Amino acid sequence: MRKKMMITLLVLAASVFVSNGAFAAWTQAKGHSYNQLTLSYYETKQKTSTILRDGDDQVTSLNSGIHRINSAKYISTKVSYYGEYGITDKLTAIVSGGWDWVRSNDNLTYAGESGPSGIGDIILGLRQKISDNIGGGALMSVQVDVKVPEAYEYRSPTTHQSLGDGQYDTSVILQIGKGFAKGYAILKTGYKYRFENDQLGAATFKPSDQFLFSVNGGYSATPKFSIRGILNYNQAIGNAEVSEEMEQAFVPYGNKDQYDDVLVIKDSLNLEQNNLSAGLDLVYSITSKIQTVASYTTDLVGIGDLRTRDGALGKTYSLTLVYKH
Repeated sequence: MRKKMMITLLVLAASVFVSNGAFAAWTQAKGHSYNQLTLSYYETKQKTSTILRDGDDQVTSLNSGIHRINSAKYISTKVSYYGEYGITDKLTAIVSGGWDWVRSNDNLTYAGESGPSGIGDIILGLRQKISDNIGGGALMSVQVDVKVPEAYEYRSPTTHQSLGDGQYDTSVILQIGKGFAKGYAILKTGYKYRFENDQLGAATFKPSDQFLFSVNGGYSATPKFSIRGILNYNQAIGNAEVSEEMEQAFVPYGNKDQYDDVLVIKDSLNLEQNNLSAGLDLVYSITSKIQTVASYTTDLVGIGDLRTRDGALGKTYSLTLVYKH
């Protein structure tokens, strides 16, 4: 109940912020496009955990409260593309994907190689404008995304790092935004359904579904320069599952005790993680159609119920070139 109240309060607070917000073109005009090419670098070597271990690395509690611990170093360097195309004035097609170079200390330890490289998850989506004015000049749209994991080989997570989670996901996101003289604000709320990963035969798992929430805004300081900020929070609903065969796959790697399924879900595969992150963009408009963007995003430990739980704490640095047609 406390978590539901927290989410409700966040949505209400964000709605107040959005009521002061700016114009956001939810859909591209028919025949027009938005194209974004990004080079990013992500690194993590810590995570939060609710599992407590003693000096001999034995589990003593499964719900010790959220605490920060060291984890295997993981680095992702990626060149990615994000694009939107206006099918009609009210319907926009969305695609994103990229080439990823992954380096993982766990992969080096157990597989004898630094990590995979190649095309990761591909996201396909549609955004439908619902209204240009739902009240007070606020805009509304709904977006449906599907994550497609078919471009890479998913290998056993006991020994190998893969380029994605290996299962399909689908998200439905409601977006509300409003413009003001020199900026905009956007509120997004949604739900992500995560399918079962059965790529390893009987050793299956299903990550928890998630509630999605974000609020972001931008301000044009000058005709050429603007600044944007975003706060993202994804909360697991707690319906992750692992098969007995997947539990047994982790036995040689230290997870054989009375907590097998919980350890695999919460610690080994991080299937029920909550994620809180914040980001900052600095945007420079070269022309009316071309922009450059420098971005920084960090995962946050958080406070109260609004916290990263059983998930990585990392930072992302990126440079982006935008072309609008």
